[in-house]
Amino acid sequence: MASAPLLVDMGYFLLGVHFEAAWPSGTECIAKYNFHGTAEQDLPFCKGDVLTIVAVTKDPNWYKAKNKVGREGIIPANYVQKREGVKAGTKLSLMP
Repeated sequence: MASAPLLVDMGYFLLGVHFEAAWPSGTECIAKYNFHGTAEQDLPFCKGDVLTIVAVTKDPNWYKAKNKVGREGIIPANYVQKREGVKAGTKLSLMP
């Protein structure tokens, strides 16, 4: 018997495997590793760079993103993490 997807913390489980939900356009993310790219459409970046998701691609392992100077290209989803807000005292701060 096939199991239906179960929504859990912006991700879901299907047959015991966890999948992250796609990040919407405008989501900021932080590079976890350097990415040099190998194809013309790739967007190279360095660890710690802030990138903004522009669109989800047909392949869920890749996003179209732009860097701080506005250059756009394709990035690997597993090389970035969502930029999260953390509360420090009474102020909200965006942490890389």
